[in-house]
Amino acid sequence: MDDTKYKLISKRIRLARNTLGFSQEYIAQELGISQSVYSNNERNVKNIPLYRLEQIAKILGVSIIKLLED
Repeated sequence: MDDTKYKLISKRIRLARNTLGFSQEYIAQELGISQSVYSNNERNVKNIPLYRLEQIAKILGVSIIKLLED
């Protein structure tokens, strides 16, 4: 996957989070990680394990496919 696709995934996550009115702190708390780790994950999706993307999708109420699709 090229960097452009990773940037689109990051953008979809951020957009869904903002649409729901969720802060990075809230998502991080739900994931059991610090806000700074979550922020890094949201910006650098390339290095997020698939299980973490699944967790984020669940919190956001979307399918992981929705986050990954072109």
